Amino acid sequence: MRAFDESRRAVGPWCVAMLLVLATACVSCSPKWESSMSTYKNPILGIEQGGGADPAAIYHDGKYYFYSTNRGLNVFTSTDLVRWTKGPQVLGDEFKGVWAPEVYHHPEDGKFYMYYTRRYKIGVAVADRPDAMFRNLGYLAIPGIDAHMFRDDDGRLYLYFTHTPSFTMYCVPMLSPTETGGPVTKCFEISQDWERHSFPINEGPWMIKRDGIYYLLYSGSNAQSVDYAVGYATAPTPIGPFTKYKRNPVFQNLPSIYGPGHGSVIRDRTGALWHLYHQKTGASEGWARDICLDPVAFNAKGVFGGTPTRGVTNSAPVCDPSLVWSPDIHPRGAVFNGQVDVSLTSRTKGARIRYTTDGTDPDEFSPLYTHPFPITGTAIVKARAYRQGMRTSTVARMRFVRTSEPIPANPAPNADPGKPPFTVFRKPVLHWKPPPKSK
Repeated sequence: MRAFDESRRAVGPWCVAMLLVLATACVSCSPKWESSMSTYKNPILGIEQGGGADPAAIYHDGKYYFYSTNRGLNVFTSTDLVRWTKGPQVLGDEFKGVWAPEVYHHPEDGKFYMYYTRRYKIGVAVADRPDAMFRNLGYLAIPGIDAHMFRDDDGRLYLYFTHTPSFTMYCVPMLSPTETGGPVTKCFEISQDWERHSFPINEGPWMIKRDGIYYLLYSGSNAQSVDYAVGYATAPTPIGPFTKYKRNPVFQNLPSIYGPGHGSVIRDRTGALWHLYHQKTGASEGWARDICLDPVAFNAKGVFGGTPTRGVTNSAPVCDPSLVWSPDIHPRGAVFNGQVDVSLTSRTKGARIRYTTDGTDPDEFSPLYTHPFPITGTAIVKARAYRQGMRTSTVARMRFVRTSEPIPANPAPNADPGKPPFTVFRKPVLHWKPPPKSK
């Protein structure tokens, strides 16, 4: 992987070291076919198990869920990110052929919103539970594919998707999970050689925010080919301006690993990041794909990447319920002028959080978090969570940088949408028909 090793066909030493660290930390979460309780092998769901492709994962109330392009329109569930169970059908039979569904849980109303692609149209559906049948609300944008919803630290929502047939990445600020806003912004076009194998494509967006920087992951090249891979672009705001990483792709094919891409990133209890994605089952062109899981991470310079694996023993995600969840730090880092208020939470109910702002690891004598606190200068905030009867969490960290330079402002989500080269509806349109062709 060139992001960490100039040899494209070798597993970088940085990634090997990361796997060894995870191996020492993991104490549970094995697949049923492994004797060790701390390991697994890819694929975690073979093609015969119906996992499909394009998996988009969320975590809710003690369980992981993923939604994918699969014939049964099923959701899949897990408690450890490795052993997945096929759940119920979540879209009606009339949605056969839908691809790349992704679900966002909105904290304000507690509902689950699915963004799907149907006949090159972006639509939205809603449900009260992540495993319930979703009710279709209608289309939001036409034409387009592969919608991804991102919620920023200030609560604002942004919908990313690929406009077709140019396969250009766009962002639509949202007033709510079902109402579009503006300005509709072009993130980036096809511009790097790796994106043009077989057919020029940018698709499958997934946003990560870290240290105040927005990382927009995406997949490039023909998804039917062995060259399908993952790269990313960074920006100071959710809508840009985006700069593609010059050494893309950062997650790509290796010997006997074909076309890894179009997935999602989710974390385990230690805060480690995991890439749930698909691989082609073989070198021939086609849509036969397995679901796979591999660690991804940021190195000391903020470069993101990972190495796909297949058929080898890997350390599994840490999902032991006796371990306190690593805390969440809000905002997820920042570059700021005057002051930023920091808050800390843990998914473990009743956990006490200790923190530091000088870059040292917190311990049981560090300040106890009770309410948001201000940061007025450059600092590294670290946090650790404790709960009686449970093992102490790992340390979470975020970087906050004070600068005298102007900070790009996030636009109001109700700004003028502008004039994108596609149709954007303010609210979902359930019964849409194409306009008549002019004579």
